[in-house]
Amino acid sequence: MSALFPVIVHDVMPEGADCVRLRLAAAPGQGALPRFAPGAHVDVLTPVGLVRQYSLCGDADDPGFYELCIKREAASRGGSESLCSTVEKGMELHISPPRNAFTLPAAQHYVLIAGGIGITPLLSMMARLQRQGADWTLHYYTRTPDQAPFRDRLLAAPYMGRVHMARSLKQGYPAALSRPDTDTAIMLCGPDGFMQAVSSHAIAAGWKPAQVHTEYFRPTEMVTDDDEQAFKVVLARSGRSITVPPGQSIAGALMAAGIAVSLSCEQGMCGACVVPLLAGEGAHRDMVLSEEEQACSIALCCSRARTPSITLDL
Repeated sequence: MSALFPVIVHDVMPEGADCVRLRLAAAPGQGALPRFAPGAHVDVLTPVGLVRQYSLCGDADDPGFYELCIKREAASRGGSESLCSTVEKGMELHISPPRNAFTLPAAQHYVLIAGGIGITPLLSMMARLQRQGADWTLHYYTRTPDQAPFRDRLLAAPYMGRVHMARSLKQGYPAALSRPDTDTAIMLCGPDGFMQAVSSHAIAAGWKPAQVHTEYFRPTEMVTDDDEQAFKVVLARSGRSITVPPGQSIAGALMAAGIAVSLSCEQGMCGACVVPLLAGEGAHRDMVLSEEEQACSIALCCSRARTPSITLDL
């Protein structure tokens, strides 16, 4: 996990029917908050001691505050519940510096698609795109549009006319997806099944997979191979060779050998443990890297190797 630093809860506000928005400020003596780009997220040490990742949903061009929107998850292990129920104005929390595995690519047009709380990373993108005068639209799918987080903000100026709300995909996929356009980027975030449906629909309509940019809030169920084989990890900087046995992650094997590894979610979603892959072929199980990135990078927490050995820039 990245090193955490203290912040002060500047304000706590209800957001929609079942969410809480936290506005965070720099703690005294800590200096300015680190700058972030739209799509970034931070780790948060929750009051019950669990670490959770949340997107920064405030304006990336306003460096004075961070904003997080926390959805109360009834089936959670208590992390979201503790943030929603016990955090008060003036309280100190500890968070990581921002990380970004969901950056805005260069494009002439943008189609933003959110499912439920997946709206959060798209909010900072909208603010940046609007400020730049870019051509963008948002399609926001939520079961209760009248009680949806950020509804009032989205349906007011300057976003009015660019935002389209619907209850589910049963009411129709975004019309823009029916017309593939090489100059358009699709930014997609929401529950796994929602994103898989939207991605499949877009690709079937003729969009290139590289045009569909996604961020997952939780991992899809990973399929493990009962015939996993051991493999070698060669560390290019020291020349050391570490064996990774079946059933163990690269990160686990490296740490067992006394090698420090940056970890956070340990589920292939956050990008904290991604390192350059110099040789060999990875068996990728992450939800962060694109196909192009997987050719030269690997997530240590969840991925393995397809070749007898891989070489890492470590």
